[in-house]
Amino acid sequence: MPPRGRSRATRAEQPNEYRGLTLPARARLTPQRRSLLDQIADRDGSFTAVDLFQEARRRAPDLGLATVYRTIELLRRTGSVRPLVGEARPAYVRCDPGHHHHLVCLSCGAVEETDLCGAPSPAELRRRYGFLAEGHELDVYGTCADCA
Repeated sequence: MPPRGRSRATRAEQPNEYRGLTLPARARLTPQRRSLLDQIADRDGSFTAVDLFQEARRRAPDLGLATVYRTIELLRRTGSVRPLVGEARPAYVRCDPGHHHHLVCLSCGAVEETDLCGAPSPAELRRRYGFLAEGHELDVYGTCADCA
């Protein structure tokens, strides 16, 4: 029994985990959403909402484009996907938990995670600028070894 004053977490309060992707607690895991999550889990590199819609619709013909955008937004909130800045079309990449950055190939679209980080530490930013950093994102764009 939980200690007095604390309630036991209900199933509705638990995040939804599916194939390594996390949806917020109250998001429903519908067949259409599963189809989208399968597409994201199975792919390498970046994707756009339209690409995802076209591929997932083969498995779930009743899938709507609005569901794709809503699902991407839910995954973005949990850190399971992240938008890539600088892409001609809004593109996203699947993210593993933890601090990392992305190497994005402009030729083939491959995305590789790297733990290398050139950003100054929060302590250094505070000391030099009085800035309280909460986080940072970094994507490096160029050509991968396979395309070079």
